[in-house]
Amino acid sequence: MEEDKTFLSLLFKTMEELREMLTPQETQTIDIFAERFNMKYEEQIVDYLGVVLAFMADTQKIQTVFAKETLSERIKATVELLQEHLQMRISMKNLQAEAQAKMAKASEEHMYRDILNLVKNKLGVDKDEKETLKTKYKENLAGKTVPPHILKVIEEELDRFQMTDKNSSEFHVIRTYLDWLTCLPYGVNTAETLDLDKARAVLDRDHYGMQDVKDRIIEFIAVSKLRGSASGKILCFTGPAGVGKTSIAKSIAEALNRKYYRISLGGLDDVSELKGHRRTYVGAQPGKIISALKNCGSENPVLLIDEVDKVGRRNFQGSPENALLEILDPQQNNAFNDHYLDTTVDLSKVLFICTANFPEEISPILLDRMESIEVKGYTAEEKLAIFDRHLYPKALKKMALEPHLGLFQITAQAKDVLIRDYCREAGVRSLEKLMNRILEKIAVKVLSNVTSLVDADTLKDFAGHPPFSSKKMYEVLPAGVAMGLAYTSMGGSTLYLEVAKSSFTAKEGKGELKMTGNLKQVMQESIQIAYTYAKSVAHSKGNDYLETAALHLHFPEGATPKDGPSAGVTVATALLSLAFGQPVVPNLAMTGEISLTGKVLAIGGLKEKIVAARRDGVKIVVVPAANRHSWEELTAPLKEGLQVHFAENYLDVLKVALPDIHASKS
Repeated sequence: MEEDKTFLSLLFKTMEELREMLTPQETQTIDIFAERFNMKYEEQIVDYLGVVLAFMADTQKIQTVFAKETLSERIKATVELLQEHLQMRISMKNLQAEAQAKMAKASEEHMYRDILNLVKNKLGVDKDEKETLKTKYKENLAGKTVPPHILKVIEEELDRFQMTDKNSSEFHVIRTYLDWLTCLPYGVNTAETLDLDKARAVLDRDHYGMQDVKDRIIEFIAVSKLRGSASGKILCFTGPAGVGKTSIAKSIAEALNRKYYRISLGGLDDVSELKGHRRTYVGAQPGKIISALKNCGSENPVLLIDEVDKVGRRNFQGSPENALLEILDPQQNNAFNDHYLDTTVDLSKVLFICTANFPEEISPILLDRMESIEVKGYTAEEKLAIFDRHLYPKALKKMALEPHLGLFQITAQAKDVLIRDYCREAGVRSLEKLMNRILEKIAVKVLSNVTSLVDADTLKDFAGHPPFSSKKMYEVLPAGVAMGLAYTSMGGSTLYLEVAKSSFTAKEGKGELKMTGNLKQVMQESIQIAYTYAKSVAHSKGNDYLETAALHLHFPEGATPKDGPSAGVTVATALLSLAFGQPVVPNLAMTGEISLTGKVLAIGGLKEKIVAARRDGVKIVVVPAANRHSWEELTAPLKEGLQVHFAENYLDVLKVALPDIHASKS
């Protein structure tokens, strides 16, 4: 048939095209196959092509060709299979040609590059890589006063560097070591400014209040000016979170015209982070101190060691806390030995400033080398001033709300409520967060061109419900309830203490005391001491109620852990109030540790406690006589409206809190 002849012609043509793409070995093989077939008959030709394709293509596809019953169908199937294989061969040939072209080009470029480098070296236009690096290291040391022992190490390493093959791993180790060793600021110092007026201006600009801290910094700078340098001392700022300890260090650096760098030690438990890794380890590098010197580019920066109380203790990787002794101690840090550099570096010109939330958690040996400066919490008045002078303008600029001031207003009453009922912590960090939240809600309305008024009534719509309530737990204190003053990580707070009878049977037994309220070990011991002393006072007044009654003592807010000895006088007062059935004088709060003989001992955190007392409407406070100096250091606005009584022993507290019991005789 004509159609079969057409396909047969196409078959021959395709076969010729395929033959041109075969390798000599493949051509020889199919010629051997051809000798076995009689090419005069079309069916023999198709059989021959089927055998050839079986040699090249998939067996399953060849089976479909031989399965056809008629010659016409076999011819068509053979053409399709032959064209498919031809197309595959063409694609593979194109890919090989493309790959060979790329390889040839890359090889050619590599050859030309080698020739170019050879010509440059012959003409002296370009130097060897080693010579280039050697020149770079010498430039790094230009203008520096390198100590002789370090200069000797650098020269020895440069000699090793020149003798080492640049393709070896040792070459890169030496190169990295020389990079660090030559980039340190040997003898490079920033010109220090010891100007008291400038220091006062910087501190007053960046911080409001904390006058005692500012005075201490000015005294430090004054002594430094007389000595000619502000080195040789370690300042440690301690206090609650958010009071500005970290920013004070930055202000000191600006006042002294020194470079500033911050190193955080929170959670650090590997001594190699401070003193570096030895060069025998893969990926070794210097510690944080050497990195700080490199980044600052001077030998006399201000290095802030932040969160020094949260550094890890001794473990199998060493003791970071003990490693700080060598870094901070002025008697040792003039020859600080970093494990990576393996040579001594002088840190004596660095001014180290540390910060800590809980100084009692710092190692006593380390704390002994520091000069601790307490940064106390802010009063409500100070928070308001900080809000207006620093936080609010900064937030307006950050959120680009300055051009839209006509569309919103935050009233003075809203600010007072915000500070009193939302942000009672010692610092101002949560105040800043809450203010940002309010301004973000205002920003949504500004884009809609809607005015916003944030006052005492609408504050809940912008800041949510207040977490604290200004309403007192007791308007009138019943017998057995007294108000104490507590110091927490968030600042000060008033703390009610309740004592009630826990057994109501007619038969009285031996007196016992049950305690609840999430009390820690120190507070439990303080309660037992106050219980023993209260029984002795009641007995001296002819009252044996505490000897026979089963009592239950409870501190409300049971989810909050409570610890410390300063609730001793409060416990004794509540017990005696219940024993005699006399309520404590209204609006009275007290604090003080009590001894078994009735001595009232000193407490800490008086400022924060007085802030809490004023906030909760307390009019009379009783504090230990040993804290008289702490009371005198408080500002006049903080003491205004408060009647203070100083107690040397518990009878002084009893005279104020329970005057009728004090006046009674046995």
